Amino acid sequence: MLDLKLLHQALMLAKHRNFARAAEALHLTQPALSRSIAGLEEALGEKLFNRTRQGVEPTAFGELLLSRGRGLLDGATELEREFKLMRGLDIGEVRVGAGAYPAELSVGRAVGRLMNRHPMLRVDVTVTDIRAIVAAVLDAKIDVGVVELSLVESEPRVATERLPEHPGLFYCRAGHPLLAGQAPSLERALQFPYVGTRMVPRVGKAFLELAKSGAIDPDTGDYLPPIKVDSVRAARDVVMASDAVGTAPLTLIAADITAGRLAALPFRLPWMKTSYGFVYLRDRTRSPATETFIAEVRRVEAELAAEERRLQSVIAPGRTARSARLAATRR
Repeated sequence: MLDLKLLHQALMLAKHRNFARAAEALHLTQPALSRSIAGLEEALGEKLFNRTRQGVEPTAFGELLLSRGRGLLDGATELEREFKLMRGLDIGEVRVGAGAYPAELSVGRAVGRLMNRHPMLRVDVTVTDIRAIVAAVLDAKIDVGVVELSLVESEPRVATERLPEHPGLFYCRAGHPLLAGQAPSLERALQFPYVGTRMVPRVGKAFLELAKSGAIDPDTGDYLPPIKVDSVRAARDVVMASDAVGTAPLTLIAADITAGRLAALPFRLPWMKTSYGFVYLRDRTRSPATETFIAEVRRVEAELAAEERRLQSVIAPGRTARSARLAATRR
């Protein structure tokens, strides 16, 4: 019988081509790794590695083992995963990747609700670059991504599900020069520094033409704002402390507007909206934990869409922070 632990160690030795470095990566001593490889060679009846001045080189038998070994390990990992799937939510795990907007809008709230009902569930949420999340989905390192869907329009290996769109609302701090006198124009607003996250090509080029500041990332086609941050919360903090302007879904800044800390600006761009959804491998079975997480995000997103409709009647574009607060009080 082939010991999968020894097979993994042989693969690491082939990767590093050095016993000391491979042992360090495996958290073993070098003698222990040498004994493991010797035991594997004895079990298979063939020499697998030669020691040379340049390092460790696999023999012909070693090459054969290595070419088949990765598939064996991946198959064993997938089999273990399928067993866990059958055990359900009590010991289940879900690995999620989320872009900045879904992370702050719905993913965090959905995870909290999920843990209230299933406290033994393990949840790992990664909030990072959306392209890195797509790559992690394709490598089966995460179970589901919640990201901008335009990035995977031509990727046949994934399935997607669109979630509700959230319009971007321009905003500034209370007392901003834009709020003095007549209603500000978009052109005048964009003369002030703009702060936000990077924008995907779907909206980035059009926004650069309006803002006439910032830049296009030559590698991705994304728009890079003059003040680039990685979260909506960070953008809000910059706006609160400066004359910068930003955009955000209404639900994320409504409390600050009604409290008089921020002000909604009276213009909207129809294409300035979120367009994210679920992304997962098309041919991979989703665990009960993953399905439950997806269902919870759907519920949160439906609530957010209803809340946005309600808030739009309270915080209409063009209202000052004070009038928005008064309208909220009357309701």
